[in-house]
Amino acid sequence: MTDAPTILLVEDDEILASSLVARLTLEGMIPVHAASCEAAIEALENRDFDAVVSDIRLPDGSGEDVFWAERARFTMTPTIFATAFGDIEQAVRLVKVGAIDYLTKPYDLGALVDLLRRVTGHPEVEVESVEFVAASPAMQRVSSALERLADDTQNVLFVGPSGSGRQALARRLHALSARAADPFVVIEGAALTADGGDRLLFGSRGPGDGHEPGLVDGVGVGTLFVSDVADIAPELQARLLRFVEDHRYRPVGATAEKIFAGRIMATARLSPTEAGAAPGPGTDLLHRLAVIELRLPPLAERDEDIVPLAEHFLRTCDRAASRPIRHRLSPEATTALRDHAWPGNVRELRNRIVRAVTLAAEEELTVADLFPDQPTAGDAAEHTLDTARRDAERQVIEAALAENHGRIVDTAKALGISRVTLWSKMKRFGIAKPDADR
Repeated sequence: MTDAPTILLVEDDEILASSLVARLTLEGMIPVHAASCEAAIEALENRDFDAVVSDIRLPDGSGEDVFWAERARFTMTPTIFATAFGDIEQAVRLVKVGAIDYLTKPYDLGALVDLLRRVTGHPEVEVESVEFVAASPAMQRVSSALERLADDTQNVLFVGPSGSGRQALARRLHALSARAADPFVVIEGAALTADGGDRLLFGSRGPGDGHEPGLVDGVGVGTLFVSDVADIAPELQARLLRFVEDHRYRPVGATAEKIFAGRIMATARLSPTEAGAAPGPGTDLLHRLAVIELRLPPLAERDEDIVPLAEHFLRTCDRAASRPIRHRLSPEATTALRDHAWPGNVRELRNRIVRAVTLAAEEELTVADLFPDQPTAGDAAEHTLDTARRDAERQVIEAALAENHGRIVDTAKALGISRVTLWSKMKRFGIAKPDADR
């Protein structure tokens, strides 16, 4: 597997869809075709995409339905609409609330490829960049741990919510190690199905002495990175236990075992303890991967990282476009970034920056550039979902502080969060430090 961008193509015209799939494949991208609104929404629920290209008119709905289904996942994936002339007004409205752009049919495939390259194609713009931002104490501790683990050979499990930058940490660990010049091979857990997953990983014995190599063969002494191990088919999880434990594997149809000389890294949304105490292949696999476990807090708990990360993405976007570094954040935009709840984590931040840089008319990015899906100052009376969520969270924290007489340790315990997280949230919500701090 490579780091080629994965594109969701939502198009019911089979002839056009086949042309798009062929062209994007030739351009080094990974297209996934959905011929209906239902199929597109199902695809979005099952995996992450680097961009979405969607027709407006679909047999069972609208590209707008796909757009809002994607937005419900809080990732702000760059979305491009393909539209007939009569649907331009709808496409323009969607661009105003967060879509990247629209193309009018019939459109030039080269123009679509160029647009996709701008928003996803340059590796420096990806969330998973080897360049690492660690301004918060939590991420500084993780960064220090990576340096100590660089030349270790043990399996590493990165635990945290989707979009929090887990792959970025794995890449940094690989880059710091003696394996840096060797392959870093990525496989999505969802791609490891019960039927063909072991063949994909380990290869197979062909006719005679022939051998079809698997991903593991391509790693050599490098790093095999498995994203979201909980998505691996349960039947295959049981067959992976020995490979993860002692790095031995047998290609499908072969009799002789082979030894994997590389390092295994993986990500999970939950740690083995959080995943549940019930024994089984899934829990056993997590335990065997978590020889070393590193946890990433969600971006909302890393206030100090938000603006440095945004500025990093601004720089990489400008470099990707081969232009002088010129974009900057307005003071109001900086404040809005700090105040946002970031349900989509680092991926959402990256996608908002990419969209803003792509579409902004000025060098200085405004709140409207970064949050086109949220009301402007003229709509201040409208109580947004984000505002309601923040207000509710603030009220819960204030009530817990009052109930525990301002004692931070007791309040954090009552809320089920750490003291660091509590302090971070108090700072974000402007809750004063209690007198009874102890």
